[in-house]
Amino acid sequence: MLTEFALLTALTLNEDERKGLRDKIDEWVESFLPKLERESTREEKCRLIDSVERHEFENKFNAQDWRFFNFVGKKGLLFDGDKKKLTEFKATSFQKKILLRNPALSDVFIGRSEIMEETGEWKLDKTLKEKKISEGGEALILNQKFGETVMAVRVQAFDPFLFTKKSGADKIKWKTHLISGKIIFLVFIIKID
Repeated sequence: MLTEFALLTALTLNEDERKGLRDKIDEWVESFLPKLERESTREEKCRLIDSVERHEFENKFNAQDWRFFNFVGKKGLLFDGDKKKLTEFKATSFQKKILLRNPALSDVFIGRSEIMEETGEWKLDKTLKEKKISEGGEALILNQKFGETVMAVRVQAFDPFLFTKKSGADKIKWKTHLISGKIIFLVFIIKID
């Protein structure tokens, strides 16, 4: 199966074929997302820690060395293991939303190691279970046909909360990219509150 997929990804498409494939992928994502549900075991504090982990800091050493953070007003502060301030940064809109919903997370030291392991599972209906190739961690790989092209589709939930009932999947937006005209595609899914 994976060998067949690797061979398919080596085929190049002309512009009309790429547009047709992109349209089919977009149609599929639109019908697929409502079927996709996941259970998440993480809390908002974990989502906040994740957001700091993914933050791009001017000084790359701060990204490596921080052990604690806190948010005061609209700014975040990073601290080392001795709680010595390393830097400050502007809170993202996502971080502000979490803090607004959970004021108890503001102005307190939160440790990088306080993040809980995600042990939630995908809740797949019978159709998706039949298409499943592999499942593990936060990823799900499905066999999917787009027109005459069979592909392996990997769904990687960096924030599993997006696919929970609490999240509001009707607010999820996406963008499809075909890489270098090859039959490899990325769908970026972004939660818009």
